Amino acid sequence: MKASGVRVIRLLTAGLAAACLAVSLAAISAAGAPRNALIVQALAAVLALGLALLLGRFWRRARWRLWVLMAACGLALVLTLMNGVSLEGARRWVALGPIQLHTASIALPFAAWAFAKGFDDRRVAPIAGLVALLLLYQHDAASSLALALALAAGALVERPRQLTPWACVIVAGLLAYAAWVEPDTLPAVPYVEGLLATTMKANPVLGFGAGVLMISLPAPFLLVARARAECRAEALALAALWGGWIAGNLFGNYPAPVLGYGAAPILAWGLSLGLVLGDPVNQDPPAS
Repeated sequence: MKASGVRVIRLLTAGLAAACLAVSLAAISAAGAPRNALIVQALAAVLALGLALLLGRFWRRARWRLWVLMAACGLALVLTLMNGVSLEGARRWVALGPIQLHTASIALPFAAWAFAKGFDDRRVAPIAGLVALLLLYQHDAASSLALALALAAGALVERPRQLTPWACVIVAGLLAYAAWVEPDTLPAVPYVEGLLATTMKANPVLGFGAGVLMISLPAPFLLVARARAECRAEALALAALWGGWIAGNLFGNYPAPVLGYGAAPILAWGLSLGLVLGDPVNQDPPAS
């Protein structure tokens, strides 16, 4: 892909990010968010920009062992289940002072990237199946669906000859189904889970804009997949991951990613963009 094409995608993504931040601040304010929530949202956006630039510059130059990266994602979920914040039986968050971060939002972009990149390493797929199982125990149906779609997208693009990745995709799909049929007892917060409906009532134009921008979140990954063949599988896996999180909000009681209040989804979007929008290198990371 030509450098000019990369710059165009980056510029379009920057414009989308700026629009998302402006509409997010207006929408969560209209939905009743306190002033400190607006500050957290803006600071998260600044940090996400820094993470995207940092990963874009250095990530593809590092020589990752992909099974170790996937195992680190699983370990983060295990530690959250052991020591994280519990609410109505769900244990999905870690506390950083007054802020609670949704662990899966931070871990799953790396997990989706590693799975789509790591078909040459037979250790990656079984660990991805374990990550899917941990999400079920976290009572996080939206993230379960998002991971299942990401794994399916990566496998369909790369079409590995091994049976293990395909089995992992099937297992992740079954676990996502199990997560969705389980009753969700968490109450909805108007400016987090119920953002679109609440904003639409307060200001239909703003609510419509928030909905359009939320649905547009996978667009940068789709553009990269079309334009950059060497990372098509990873880009489509990340697009599917965000599609799953969006579907979780539209069809269930789960946060509106990036547009709703919450630092973790904004950071996750920045991380995801950094994984695929970085400068190309002559040698990709090894699988093992």
